[in-house]
Amino acid sequence: MVNLGKWYDPISERWIAPRQSRLEEISSPANENHVLELQRTIEVKRIWRALVDCCARA
Repeated sequence: MVNLGKWYDPISERWIAPRQSRLEEISSPANENHVLELQRTIEVKRIWRALVDCCARA
């Protein structure tokens, strides 16, 4: 899992710390899909935060 760390929200002008998420044991295809979706969500959030950081520097 990716550790996203804190990120700066320029709209609220404060630092945001991500919530800790738990991964359940994979025991069925439904759980596998859930884990894949969670990984995709984390990747989307990482990209969004990188974009926000980039725009905040400009």
